[in-house]
Amino acid sequence: MKKMVKVLSLVVACLMMLSSVALAENAMTKAADGQEIIAWGWDSPEFNKKVEDYILESAGVKVNGQTMAQADEIAKITAASVAGTGLPDCFKLGSTDIARLVAQNAIMDITAMVEPYKHLLPQVAWDMVTYDGKIWALPANSPAGGMYYRYDVLEKYGINPDDLTTWDKWLEAGKKVVSESGGQVMWFNATENKLDIPMDWVILQQNRAEILSLDDKVTINSDAFKSSLALMQTIRDAKLSAPFSDWSAPWYQSMKDGTVACYGNGTWFVETIIQQAPDTLGDWYFAPYPALTEGGDRYPNFGSACTFISSQTTHPEAAFEWCKAWSIDGTGSLEIGLKQLGISVVSTTALSDPYVNEAHKYFAKDQAYWKLATEAFSNSSYIPPAGMNKSEADSIWNRYYDEWWNGAISTDDALAQAEAEIKDKLKLS
Repeated sequence: MKKMVKVLSLVVACLMMLSSVALAENAMTKAADGQEIIAWGWDSPEFNKKVEDYILESAGVKVNGQTMAQADEIAKITAASVAGTGLPDCFKLGSTDIARLVAQNAIMDITAMVEPYKHLLPQVAWDMVTYDGKIWALPANSPAGGMYYRYDVLEKYGINPDDLTTWDKWLEAGKKVVSESGGQVMWFNATENKLDIPMDWVILQQNRAEILSLDDKVTINSDAFKSSLALMQTIRDAKLSAPFSDWSAPWYQSMKDGTVACYGNGTWFVETIIQQAPDTLGDWYFAPYPALTEGGDRYPNFGSACTFISSQTTHPEAAFEWCKAWSIDGTGSLEIGLKQLGISVVSTTALSDPYVNEAHKYFAKDQAYWKLATEAFSNSSYIPPAGMNKSEADSIWNRYYDEWWNGAISTDDALAQAEAEIKDKLKLS
């Protein structure tokens, strides 16, 4: 009898495992078969078409996608929320928009809808889209990042990127490259008026330095923020950066000719390498960001594009099929999103896919880039607070940041004055 019970238990366990695998492969249903929805977002119609075609095929839902600039989308959502009409059935925006969208009553609480699928994403993914104890969205791409080193350049100067585990070690390596190349190779790129995003975000997150807390308390004038600025100043004063910004022609050219040795960026950056520097096969190496101290946090969270169901939809089930296809469905997010469109995935189930685990042709030492990129998200442990006043507070701080970077104002004065202005203009404490 005991033996029979044990066998039955094994059978049940296997069935549960097979059910989980099936769900990972296809989370789509026919619950909204025949329905038609409107979806807003900033991706081009050509980019969206493969996923929209898949939604029609797998769920029977016709998607009328409408593309617009992100700023225009935010303005239209705000106006429609005030009017109480005019929202689409679903839309894409950022995870940092959630607090504002909740305050505008623009989005649906989807806590109950996602419950059967929670095992398909790491907990940090759900934490990102949880606000006031409820889940409001599905992450549509990975918010992780890291350092993209030109491995061939580092090898020339005797540097192992795996050894660059702290900012101090990273700076010493940069000094070596810039010095021994006679300035022909710079360590990274930055505009003249600030340390470019996302490297400044990384340092702020590692110090747990934030302008506002999640409950909108002004927390900018802190020791954590001062420590962050001190490290940024050390990086600035080392004079290791090429003086141009991301998305510029010199930025693209530096990827091709190896005149910049490393690029800190999100996991989507691999697609930029492929498009802009197609001849650099095997020349790259991906590693986590350096930590403040040995063993410290190396995995930032830059925020994710997310799929939302609007509060005004009359087709929530159809809108949910659209959300699943971009985020957690195996075919939509992995077979189409990652393999065809280059969207970095958030699902931990992707780690069992052979494509994710195979060596990537653009990376040295047979690095399985997509495996490392997927794990980078699972390894992140901190989500910066994003209350409804975040964007306005960021804009105020950026003016002082520019002045500080250029030496026009001291650290103490920049933080104190930014704190005072944020409190005054946003009526916060």
